[in-house]
Amino acid sequence: MKAITLPEPSDQPNDAAIDPLDSRYYDPEVAKYLSEASRIAYQAYLEAALAHTLAEEGLCSQEIAEQIEQASQSITAREVRAEEETTRHDIKALVNCIKAKLDDKAKPYVHFGATSYDIIASAQALQLREAATQVVAPRLRELIKTLTAIADEHAETPQIGRTHGQHAVPITFGFAIAEYISRLGHTTVAIEALAGELVGKFSGAVGAYNALNIFVNDPIAFEQNVLAKVGLKPAEYSTQIVQPEPIIRLVDELAIAAGIMANLAHDMRNLQRTEIGETHERFEAGQTGSSTMAHKRNPWNFENVVSMSKQVTAQTINANLNISSEHQRDLTDSASSRFYPIALACVASMASRLNRIMSTLEVDSGAMFRNLQLTGGAIAAEPLYLLFEKYGHTAAHEKAKALAHKAMEDDKPLAVTVSADQEALAYWQKFTADEQKIIQNPEEHYTGLAAQKTRQIIDTWKNAL
Repeated sequence: MKAITLPEPSDQPNDAAIDPLDSRYYDPEVAKYLSEASRIAYQAYLEAALAHTLAEEGLCSQEIAEQIEQASQSITAREVRAEEETTRHDIKALVNCIKAKLDDKAKPYVHFGATSYDIIASAQALQLREAATQVVAPRLRELIKTLTAIADEHAETPQIGRTHGQHAVPITFGFAIAEYISRLGHTTVAIEALAGELVGKFSGAVGAYNALNIFVNDPIAFEQNVLAKVGLKPAEYSTQIVQPEPIIRLVDELAIAAGIMANLAHDMRNLQRTEIGETHERFEAGQTGSSTMAHKRNPWNFENVVSMSKQVTAQTINANLNISSEHQRDLTDSASSRFYPIALACVASMASRLNRIMSTLEVDSGAMFRNLQLTGGAIAAEPLYLLFEKYGHTAAHEKAKALAHKAMEDDKPLAVTVSADQEALAYWQKFTADEQKIIQNPEEHYTGLAAQKTRQIIDTWKNAL
């Protein structure tokens, strides 16, 4: 059996569409895997796999199987949609469209022994797996490569660390980016693994192989053979449908990936604030930030990424609400499960946009240095109190806090404030020259292992990915 050939998507958005993914955020590569036309193509592919397995069992000839495969490859979404106007049943419409292209001797073997969800569930698993591994994961990997280049370039670029929105202690910009290399690396690996765990079924109307048991000696082996032809494994247990948990886990992990990207976008957006100004989205010629405030350079791409993540999170709610189906099947997930592709499409869109913007990110190391100076070295209060303790001060933290607050109130360097305090000066004189440099220039001498850790993360994920 030949590999599936997916229908070529339009290279233009559909301005009549309701869903923004088909209009404003349309992406032909995503559409290739996740469109309605592709969903039908995957279902037809399962029908062809069934026919070839029937031929192997001697239930029909190889010639008939090849006829069915050829007919299945030529089915279009438009044909199926038109037929469904009569059948009011999507798989019956698909089957009728395939049969219409066959001679009479081949027609009985289309969908022979199958129930609709043998086809639907297996095709959906295949579609989501392919979209995850062929589009989503590669785009995440490209984003990680871009972040790796930034982290490598700025492994030693000093930046103030921030906790609770306040200046903490110095880090490097590369270190800040390395966080997202690690987090996105782990979620990309998880998405690929979970996509590989999606399973199909060919066990009949209630999962007990009732129909197949009449015609084949080993229905379980038959199921394995059908699914193996499309690269799937059967679910350990199925009713009329496959257990929903594998897809739910994939959607949940997609939401984690979306959340991590939104976190990165939030950070970059905040660093672009006028009063911070450490990073900037590149502003292209002719670009407009505001229809009235001509001076503005809005971080709109980062904000789009944050906004898009909400749609992915919404699909986790949808997916988890589909965990229950009464007895061997009800239709309460029939409509809602058709929205799962939104999660993959949004994550793919986010990764692509974030990669594009980060690859042209403007990093203002001068602004980073300026911001490091805003507290006059008070950010060295941590090493100051630790050095006080080293040299025997019994209330080191309180003393360092008082000195740091005074330095900021007086708008004087912390080292100057320490030298002007008789109690503190007695300890200051015990500090080594290198220890004094930490307090005098924390932005240069108190970045810890930020650069080393950055390069460790870079090396780890270069090897892993």
